Amino acid sequence: MNRNADDMFRTLRPSGLDTAVAESHARRREQDLANALNDARPGLAVPVTTARRRMPRVLIAGLAAGAVAATAAGVIVASDGSGRSGGVRPTASGTGQALDARTVLLASAETVARTPATTGAYWYVRERETGLVQPDTAIDKATAKRLAAKGRVLKSAPITASVSKTEESWDGRNRHDRTITGIDPKITFASPAEEAKWKRMSPAERRRWDLDVSGKPQVSNYDFSKVRLSPTQRDQSIEQLTKLPTDVAALERVMRKWYKDENQESTDHDGVPTGDSFALSVFGNAQDLLAGPLTPGTKAALYRVLAKQPGIRYLGTATDPMGRKGAVLAMGSGDDAQQAKSGGEIRLIIDPKTGQLLAQESGDRKAPMLIMTYEAMGWVKSLGARP
Repeated sequence: MNRNADDMFRTLRPSGLDTAVAESHARRREQDLANALNDARPGLAVPVTTARRRMPRVLIAGLAAGAVAATAAGVIVASDGSGRSGGVRPTASGTGQALDARTVLLASAETVARTPATTGAYWYVRERETGLVQPDTAIDKATAKRLAAKGRVLKSAPITASVSKTEESWDGRNRHDRTITGIDPKITFASPAEEAKWKRMSPAERRRWDLDVSGKPQVSNYDFSKVRLSPTQRDQSIEQLTKLPTDVAALERVMRKWYKDENQESTDHDGVPTGDSFALSVFGNAQDLLAGPLTPGTKAALYRVLAKQPGIRYLGTATDPMGRKGAVLAMGSGDDAQQAKSGGEIRLIIDPKTGQLLAQESGDRKAPMLIMTYEAMGWVKSLGARP
């Protein structure tokens, strides 16, 4: 009876009412969120994990080693303001009201919508990546047997260590790009014994497993202007991203097309669809979009699309590896039982007061496999320029 009444009310009321109510709700809760962020302080590490096809460097295999996770530079820490951690929901100071993912996302949308638009010839990003290298013990027997039948043996790194490097990138509207990789490399070992193994490795072995931190930064220039792109790549080029809709419904239609294209590409390549839900596809794309050249209107619409998706959880306030405060949002790669077994989860730390993506982690809750910290981003006029 109540359900029928609710359905009838939704049918009869103006179509824009839901958005109006959501925006009003976000305005009321924005100060609550700011209070919670001001009260935030580091607690225990609450890392993250899951593979992203869109960024191959994020692909992971197996679970992280706790020893490395505890010492890895820049682990995202979330707290409820009392020093406790582990996904406890903080309450806004002086309000007694619990925050949730929808509130955080809608507050971010409200704020970013008021941000002045900027433009340029190249989209610049400076990011710090901390990745875990470790022996792979997670390959299942069926996969190992299939590889053996093809005469292939899966080899993995002989030690466990965490490697950090900074990268700068310039993505041009004209599809001429530049990257500077290998800036300020550092390595952290799981134990003195692992460090001793590393010292015995040859330079070639270290390079093979991305354990070489002796090299100098490398500058690479690319011309993608004549490269044939897949439908998804074409739709997500720098130039096209700047033209994405600012209307929530229109942006969702675009993302559903991307979802369809991704599944078709997966079917063509692997013989099966991705297996992801639309909600997980949106969350996965959001990781890249929030670090990309979206207009303020599109970014606000993206936050509102995210606010509609099931399965996104708010884990509390946090400080990123640079000490910036934000809110941690997480989404797993499967149902609760699967997630508990695989540890598959991605976590984003966002500053709702600016709408800025500060950092993200991939890894199980005990240990991050990868940490990405966005140190700077913005439009510049020429290759090599910085905001």
